[in-house]
Formats: sequence, C-alpha cells, structure tokens
Amino acid sequence: MTSIAPESRATTEPGHRNRGNSVAGRVISPIVLAVLVVAAWWIIAVLADSAVFPTPLESIQSLAEDLGRPRYVDSIIDSVRVLLFAYVAAGVVGAFLGMVLGLSPFWSAAILPIVYALNSIPKITLYPIFLLFLGIGDFSRGTFAFVSGVLPMFLIVVEATAAVQRLHLKLAASLNLDWPKLLTYIVIPSVLPALVSALRLTFGLTFLGLLLAEMFSGSSGLGFEILRNVTLARMENILGEVMLIAVMALIPTLLLQTLEKRVTSRYAGR
Repeated sequence: MTSIAPESRATTEPGHRNRGNSVAGRVISPIVLAVLVVAAWWIIAVLADSAVFPTPLESIQSLAEDLGRPRYVDSIIDSVRVLLFAYVAAGVVGAFLGMVLGLSPFWSAAILPIVYALNSIPKITLYPIFLLFLGIGDFSRGTFAFVSGVLPMFLIVVEATAAVQRLHLKLAASLNLDWPKLLTYIVIPSVLPALVSALRLTFGLTFLGLLLAEMFSGSSGLGFEILRNVTLARMENILGEVMLIAVMALIPTLLLQTLEKRVTSRYAGR
C-alpha cells in the first residue's frame, strides 16, 4: 500500500494543476481583454480630445454620480426584478415545452416551423402588439423579455430532446415509466448540456428584450435611463451606464459558461 500512494499522487496532481490552470484562464482572460479595451478607449478619447467622447474615468465618475441618485438605484432594482422573473419563466417554460414536444415527432414537425418563423422576426417590431394588448408597465415589458428568451430556449431544448437515443426511450417504454420518471431519468440527463447552453443564451436575449422594452415604453429601468441620457446628449452618462450593463450581463454569463463546461464534461455523450 505504501508503494501505491506516491503513484496515485503523481497521477492526480497534474490533473488538479490542469483544472486550476483552466479555471484561472477562464477568469484571467476576460479581465485582460477588458483592460485592453479600456486602455484602447482611453487612448482614443485622449487623442480625439472631444466633448462627445469622454474618457473611461469621466464615464465612471458620471456613473458614480448616477448611482448616488435614489431614482437611478430604483431603476436598477426595477430592471433586475423584472429580469429575474422573465428569465426564470423563460427558462422553465421553454425547457418544459421543449422536452415534452421534443419527444413527439408529430408535434415537433408541426410546431417547429412556426416557432422558427416567429423567432426569425425582429422582436422589436412585435412590441407595439404587446403595448396594444398589455399596456404600459412592468407586465408588458416583462412579457416582452420573456418572449425574447423563451423562443430560443424552446428551440434548443426541443432539438436536443429530439436527438435523445431512441434505444433509451424504448427501454423506458418497456419499463412503463410515467412522464415524470421519463423526464427525470432519461430526458434531462441526455439534454442537460444543451439545456445549460440554452440557459446561457436565454439570459442575454431576455436582458436585451427587457432593455428594448424599457427604452420604448418604460418609466423606469436601465433602458429608460439610457434613453433619457441619449435625449440629453450626455455621452459620459451613456458610456457609464453601458459599462454597468456590461458588468451586469457579464457576471451571470461567465457563471453559466463555467457551469456549462462542467455539465458538458460530465454528461456529454449520454
């Protein structure tokens, strides 16, 4: 037993180092890229020496001033609240419908062309319909954000479910598994990598849909604030808010990307 322990340490330590290097690379690479972008932005702003192209420092100072206003903080809270509800709803509904309909070749063939057609339409052209039927407020912008995210979520999951090995489904049928057990033991483990990937994509599209809705009809929210700054031609405030939105979008995306890689390495090929 004493002769095996050194070998086991020798074989496991490189794996730990590789995983550590991989995690460090995923964290450091975006930071390095962000630093390079900010440096390039600063150089261009100094060379341009224009009132309509502020430096990163001026934008950060304007953002700090905005964050000191209670109305601006309330707008951030409103956006985060609506985004969370819309994103969770889009993820749950899109995943459930995708798995259920993906198991039926007939319904997949019947519904997929319609959903693909709807998804190809620029969502912003449909927003007046949401305003007409739902009015102005949290419900209309939340619903628009939900629709922006649920369609791609559904499409990715339904395609992944349709690709589940038929042998597994036949085995489940021979064992008379009911729907909850079929989804739990067969479908979800098979589509989990695609499911996490869909959640990552859905977050960005839901956030984008919410910002567009707030810009067009919101009385609060980040989209409303950025449109107000555009109207007042306050470039430093605009760029400062863009930086805030980028950070708000980047952190969940990186977390979901890390989760996606772990899930893919564990469940891919099942």
